Amino acid sequence: MGLIVRDDPPKLVDLTVREWGPAADGFALSIRQARNADPEAQAAISAVLRNIGEAPAQMTVPGGLFFFRLDITGPDGTAVPMSPFGHELFKPARNTERVEINLAPGEVTETEIPVGSIFHLRKKGRYRARACCELPTGAVLHSNEIVI
Repeated sequence: MGLIVRDDPPKLVDLTVREWGPAADGFALSIRQARNADPEAQAAISAVLRNIGEAPAQMTVPGGLFFFRLDITGPDGTAVPMSPFGHELFKPARNTERVEINLAPGEVTETEIPVGSIFHLRKKGRYRARACCELPTGAVLHSNEIVI
């Protein structure tokens, strides 16, 4: 068996279809439901961090999904608990990686979050989701709210 390596073109993020949360320290955060061709696929959220400042930004943040915190409420308005997979994924012992983010003014970075695997989204109905992240400066950045 061999290993095939290919260079995929950089994924373009369409910023015209996004809503943004309030800005903090020169950044804005947006979430929206990720599009999937398979209607049976579990829900996922696309989270985009944007440098809205006038200077390049460089920061070190927790790796994986540890940079983000998600608040999801179910159709009945109560907080949705994490699945066993979500609990395993977010064990503090797994939070060891650090990632360097470098963004020029106007640049974005996107992270896809598999919320259908991380949370119990089993009840029929509409779920509300919001994300936040803590910047290295201590400022907390909040996203817009979406319905899944």
